[in-house]
Amino acid sequence: MSRFAGLLLTALLAGCAAPGPVSAPVKDAPLTSANGESFALDGRLSVHYGDDSLSGKFAWTHAPERDEVSLASPLGNQIAQIVRDNAGVTLTNSDKQQFHARDVETLTETRLGWRMPLAGLIDWVRGRPQGATAAVQRDAAGRPATIREDGWVVELSYDGEARQPHRLFLNYTRAEKPLDIRIAIDTRG
Repeated sequence: MSRFAGLLLTALLAGCAAPGPVSAPVKDAPLTSANGESFALDGRLSVHYGDDSLSGKFAWTHAPERDEVSLASPLGNQIAQIVRDNAGVTLTNSDKQQFHARDVETLTETRLGWRMPLAGLIDWVRGRPQGATAAVQRDAAGRPATIREDGWVVELSYDGEARQPHRLFLNYTRAEKPLDIRIAIDTRG
């Protein structure tokens, strides 16, 4: 059984248990990014990797020195907790096992079966490319509608005149199997 299928099975079985909350964003850490911005997000996520798929909820708090991402089943049972800080990245699964790596992308690919592009998402969820070399197509309002960078094609969808996207559709073109991630942002803080 693949890691992804195992995670999916764990998530489905967890859905039969009493629902628990997604971890709340970190409250004690200052939430300022390198350019003075702060953010915390929660919403819904679906991942399609080859023939496997997974959907659920997420809560994410970002600061330059720390990211904390909680992934949960549709019923709210925690699947994984990902923490990035100066020491690296730690993923804690639903069995409380911890795994460590230098970056989120490698850790999520080896432990969850799919690559979470946290470094790019820090900017993409705010409606901008991560780097200066990204190819960007803009909508009629001048907002990024499609961003192509680091092997990812990111399509952004906005509510009305909002400057930050409400939905993101990601496709990783370098994956062995097709990898599509859909993110719906329900609240921003």
